[in-house]
Amino acid sequence: MAKEKKNKVYRSENRFDPYTTRDVIAKFITDEILSKPQNKENHKFANFKCLFGILITFNVIFSHFHYIPYPEDYYILCVCVFIYYTSTYVYQRYEQKVEGDIFIAFNQNSKTLGFGAEFPLYQPIITLTVYDLPNRGKLSQTQINVGDIFDEKGYIVESKVRQITNQLLDEATKK
Repeated sequence: MAKEKKNKVYRSENRFDPYTTRDVIAKFITDEILSKPQNKENHKFANFKCLFGILITFNVIFSHFHYIPYPEDYYILCVCVFIYYTSTYVYQRYEQKVEGDIFIAFNQNSKTLGFGAEFPLYQPIITLTVYDLPNRGKLSQTQINVGDIFDEKGYIVESKVRQITNQLLDEATKK
């Protein structure tokens, strides 16, 4: 017997919380983009962050488990601490500047696009943007009132968000 496919429920427990609301919208848009056969997810951002995280982890392991006793390893520990803080700074700057508000990067017909969402605190407007990667040029952008895409119980109005997503992608592919 084949498994039944369950419908996903996209719901924000608190639609006035910008973090959970942005995550619900991002999850729905990600699922909508990846459901189309011409779109393939690009893992460039995640691969870089994983590789950099592994290097930071090796640095921490080395600083804890090397075989030189304490008084003689003072300079080694100083170098390890310097490497740790420098690499953590580079990792955070990468997330802020390069990745930014992009929640999915995907390849569409030999173009790499990124879809981002920005939801400032204490404002009911979310800005959805399609970027051309790797240079982060804005291809299309729109602002939406959160009250228009969530119902009273916090469920996302899928037809409206799907229409907005398709409209943004159509504008981006024309450029």
